[in-house]
Amino acid sequence: MRPKRFCLILLFLLVFSNQFIQAQQYNPFYSHFGEFKTDAENNLFFRVENLNFIKNNEYSGEFAKGETYIGYLATPKLVYYPSSDFRIEAGIRLQKYSGLSGYSESEPVFTIHYQTNDRLSFNLGSLNQEDNHHLHEALFEPERYFTDKAENGLQILYKSPFLKAETWINWEKFIFQNDPFNEVFSFGFVADLLLSNPESDYSLSIPMQILFTHRGGEIDASNKNKQTVRNLVAGFSFEKAIHNSRFKNYGFEILHLQFRDNSSVKEFVFGEGSAFHFRLGGSTQHSDIKLGYWSGHKFNSARGSALFQSMSIVDNSYVKARREMFTGKYRIQKSIAKGILLGGQVDAYLDMNASHDFSYATSVFVRINGEFFLKKLKWN
Repeated sequence: MRPKRFCLILLFLLVFSNQFIQAQQYNPFYSHFGEFKTDAENNLFFRVENLNFIKNNEYSGEFAKGETYIGYLATPKLVYYPSSDFRIEAGIRLQKYSGLSGYSESEPVFTIHYQTNDRLSFNLGSLNQEDNHHLHEALFEPERYFTDKAENGLQILYKSPFLKAETWINWEKFIFQNDPFNEVFSFGFVADLLLSNPESDYSLSIPMQILFTHRGGEIDASNKNKQTVRNLVAGFSFEKAIHNSRFKNYGFEILHLQFRDNSSVKEFVFGEGSAFHFRLGGSTQHSDIKLGYWSGHKFNSARGSALFQSMSIVDNSYVKARREMFTGKYRIQKSIAKGILLGGQVDAYLDMNASHDFSYATSVFVRINGEFFLKKLKWN
């Protein structure tokens, strides 16, 4: 599919989706964690968290190759509230790709959630990965939500009228004495500081993101080099609500991203770099769209989308210090029933290199989140 045909499809979606689809600014399909119930003391629930996905990546150029994902991610679990501020979750996470006879991954999930007050909470064990912690896709590839294992570690979340923030550590690989591989973990911090009145139609905010990734260890027997990579994001975001119109809001954001490889032996060609991403967009009652311009200089990340890198993950010898790219994202969704969402997304990337490589991805998702009350059990 070439750019002209893609634009026709995008125009079709823009015209007709407004009749039956509902959307939000963040990715609602990558949402699974249940809201904490302060009135559920001694209650036991059975909860199902499921994502069926089809994602087709048609990538051009030397930075990434196209691929298709089709399958589901299902997590049945038991949820119990021993008190009004404490929750325990235990279940199994099943990752299934269509065409394979078995599960690609099956792993237990266990979360202890402590709600200290209406603003501050803690998760220990399996983490809340909602919308990949709202990380920019250049820092964290969105499809890792259904391709990677569940995140496990410690998470702290804070929410007030003027500040939303979370920090976490995800222990990705544990090691014992003389294991032939490195330990791997990542640390993140995401915040959105509101500068305007929360009741105003105008929203002015400062988004901030930090992601550290580390591969190393002191007790392993691996000969692989240790790696520590840091990515930072900071910027400015504006949004204006619209009343009595088919449009709900419009806005823009300007983001500055930084990259630094702090490894003793660097695996990236460039030790540090930076980028700017300017995006503008808007939402109707039924859809949202974002268009942007990316300008990167020697930028890389350890977990981000390959399309934003200055060093190709397909061929590490292929390097472009300067990257200029137009980006687009369009998402639609429909609520089928309470907790059940059906929708799709189109992502587009136009590389401003000599050949003007055009890449795009189309996705269809069904998200099912729901729980059933089982019985009351007094905690002894």
